[in-house]
Amino acid sequence: MQPPADDRLALFRSEWPRHISWAEVRAEDPEAFRMAARGGWVLLAAVLTTLLWWFLGSEHVDSLPAWISWISPLLYVASLWGGIMFWLGGLIMLTMPSDAKRAIAIRRFGEARGLRYMRFGFAPPRVGIMFAEGSAVPLPRRLRGRLGDPRRSSANNAADGSPVTLFRAEHALWAGNLAYEPTMQIGVASYSGSKSDPKGPRHGFRYLTMGLSRDLPHLMIDSLRNGSLRSLLPGTERMSLEGDFDRYFAVYAPKGYERDALEILTPDVMACLIDYGRNWDIEVVEDRLIVASSKVRGWNDCDEVTALLRFSEIFGDELGHQAATYSDPRAAHPRYQVAVAGRRLTRRSAAWTTAIFIVVVGAMLAFPHVLGWLLDR
Repeated sequence: MQPPADDRLALFRSEWPRHISWAEVRAEDPEAFRMAARGGWVLLAAVLTTLLWWFLGSEHVDSLPAWISWISPLLYVASLWGGIMFWLGGLIMLTMPSDAKRAIAIRRFGEARGLRYMRFGFAPPRVGIMFAEGSAVPLPRRLRGRLGDPRRSSANNAADGSPVTLFRAEHALWAGNLAYEPTMQIGVASYSGSKSDPKGPRHGFRYLTMGLSRDLPHLMIDSLRNGSLRSLLPGTERMSLEGDFDRYFAVYAPKGYERDALEILTPDVMACLIDYGRNWDIEVVEDRLIVASSKVRGWNDCDEVTALLRFSEIFGDELGHQAATYSDPRAAHPRYQVAVAGRRLTRRSAAWTTAIFIVVVGAMLAFPHVLGWLLDR
């Protein structure tokens, strides 16, 4: 099944800058070429360090003077890690002109569409599964903005009371009055948290975020083409929708909110998702829509940025209408609140995964001993 022809999407792609000369890149960002030149020297150091590592690991090291042989193990380890760092740093520096060229293309497209561009944008708030919010059910965002979340330490509260973001945003196009809270933003998210911080389903992804007119129940619409989210969500909250929708997506809604999900995901909304969003994972959380794409490379920019922008127009209108008419009778203020039970999906417990892993590892380690015992009988 092919998506329908879309003249506006074709218009967006015709506006994408196809030919940006290196002279234009040099004129706009001369520092990128200076960094690339330094990267060449760093790569030369990487080659020399790699040769030193190879030599210290070979049999020729025995012919060296005794005082050098004594420190050769230390030099071997240092040259190994030094070579890795030089190779990584040099290659990153060499890509600076290409990255600058990519930034110019995205910025020029944004200007043609009336959007603003930032190379390093304001990171999206840590809300929802995609952005590694964690498992606690927070206060509604409007209340956090006034009061802060008392269940979190003040050190982890951002200016609006939200937890500190764990992702940084790159190559961000946005619309709205405030860059730190845009009404719509398309960018590339890269995980920047520590090992002890909560993890999302991806460490890097292209995303679209949009504001909605009111809070909605937490919904996850997982594309069956990538299978990235089903390990995080329990099957008890998965629901089936009519028609062919289940062939493309797995939908998760909080227990007791199945009927609300059907009220939001009307046939028109589902048709829009199948036609335009079947390759993406989509999350509705509080008053925010999050769309995640796994295509983050520069050669995907034209196809993905334009498709996400078009999706924001079509699906934003469809979902915006459902948000405007939605009401949660369980909440104290049904017209603009969602009751606690509907604010967040339940996460799959890591205890069972850990227990299964321990059992499998234990069985693998015990198998030789059990087999030997059986053969000796």
